[in-house]
Amino acid sequence: MKVLVIGGGIVGVTTAYYLAQAGMDVTVLEAQEEHGDFGATAGNAGFLSPSDAFAWASPSALKVAIKSLLNPELGVQYKFHMDPALWAWTASFLSQCRPSKWAKNTDSKYRLADYSIEMLQELRSITKINFDVSDQGISYASRSAGELEKLTKHFSFLQDRGLELEILDRDALHEKLPMLDANSNIYAGAVYSPNCKTGDSTKFTKELAQWCIKHTKCRFVWGASVESILRENNKISGVSTSKGEFKADSYVLAAGAHSSILAKQIGIKLPIYPIKGFSITAPLKDTKTLPMSGFDDTDKLVALSVFRDRLRIVSSAVFDGFDTSHRQRDFHSILKLAKEILPDIANYDEATYWAGLRPMTPTSLPILGTSPIENLYLNVGHGNLGWTMSCGTAKIVADLIAHKTPDIEINPFQMK
Repeated sequence: MKVLVIGGGIVGVTTAYYLAQAGMDVTVLEAQEEHGDFGATAGNAGFLSPSDAFAWASPSALKVAIKSLLNPELGVQYKFHMDPALWAWTASFLSQCRPSKWAKNTDSKYRLADYSIEMLQELRSITKINFDVSDQGISYASRSAGELEKLTKHFSFLQDRGLELEILDRDALHEKLPMLDANSNIYAGAVYSPNCKTGDSTKFTKELAQWCIKHTKCRFVWGASVESILRENNKISGVSTSKGEFKADSYVLAAGAHSSILAKQIGIKLPIYPIKGFSITAPLKDTKTLPMSGFDDTDKLVALSVFRDRLRIVSSAVFDGFDTSHRQRDFHSILKLAKEILPDIANYDEATYWAGLRPMTPTSLPILGTSPIENLYLNVGHGNLGWTMSCGTAKIVADLIAHKTPDIEINPFQMK
């Protein structure tokens, strides 16, 4: 069977890998050139974290949105403007904020994320690809004992579902993260998830693509911007791109935040809204620095990871459409925190700056599997956990195309 995957970011490439492993002839179309940044794949925090599986739609979400209007420094920024798509998405999002729906969505998201990490481990053992992975876990820090107590209670929801956790006091946190400024006592402690990981998703994506080209029936067409998706008798008959037309037996849409735009061409309305995030990547002063756990300042909503010779610092969720522009002031709070807690680790003057879009659904759950069009499959809407959930969602979609029963229950992720 020939399968065409639209999108060459982390989700598209992992989808291609599992399809190829199932013996299929796969072509991947990616709008950017081979050495592009591949959208949200390029600038994320690098967390491989079932520990971050909490659904964004929660009883406290409205309070956070109101705070964002009053505090421009807050990591979440909800910008009111006349965008019908934002209003429709927001209404659907608010409908998911009841405690029962938050619990159901978070449970489903966690089980998918946990399964995905299991698939990633298997993929690593097969391919042996290098993506600067660290198996040191992730620490979620709070600045006061009271907030740490609340955080511990919050994480107990995932702990009850199998997530392994440790509670670190101030000394234990500094022992876990020796790179933190020794004179910094701003954190009361942290919730530590030992089985989570960090890694460079861009490096992973590129290395896995090359592995697929070398070892499977898989080819990549970079710089192939989709111009139109051709539909005939409730089937996709081909995809017209800047590099010609491509045909296959089945098609997978995995184009990140732009999936909703492409789907609209063929009459499918996907409940996805782009959420802009910002990140900074700075070279380490000492490239022999040992791997460390990922770190999340849960009060400032800033996360950071070390990828071998560079530091990645990430923050912000800005509801502002498809605008990916950025100004230096957008990175002020990220850079301020990094210099505060890691003052001597990186060459911040040589940092690079990035802004990109996360494809978020109102439920925080990705949309997987069949679509209203007979031979079109979906692997979209991964939100803030695209890197974490990529292997799991790709394996599920590949199983469905191969007419196999997925390993986990997929009803929560199917298009309604």
